[in-house]
Amino acid sequence: MKKAFNYLVAGASALLLLTACGPSGGPEAELVGVYAVKKNGVLKELVKIERQDGRYIMRDKVRTAEWSEPKMQMEPVTREAWRRITTDTGNTAFVGVASGQLGVFKVPPGWKKNDFSTGTGYFLFYSQGPVEVHKL
Repeated sequence: MKKAFNYLVAGASALLLLTACGPSGGPEAELVGVYAVKKNGVLKELVKIERQDGRYIMRDKVRTAEWSEPKMQMEPVTREAWRRITTDTGNTAFVGVASGQLGVFKVPPGWKKNDFSTGTGYFLFYSQGPVEVHKL
């Protein structure tokens, strides 16, 4: 009887762990939200990260006043990809999602690399380089 109870507890624990790692996502889930750039002292919504069907997608307001249809799928960024994208060789704490064209990152506020720094701790990285953003 005790052995059956232990198996039941172990099974329930495993199920809880699998549920915690499931559709809600990993640490990247905290990146879901709207990001804005500061233009002439005013925040302008630019990018929205959503989670749909277990995947991260990006919408933007680059050319329209409303959110676009999903533009791209994004994947969690590994330490190796972080180093390749940012050339940061330190042990910087980061969370990121990226596609081949755009990355959204959270780092400690005040993080610097070359002549870029972020006071908010959030930035977008695209072909032109990093851009500080504000999470709304």
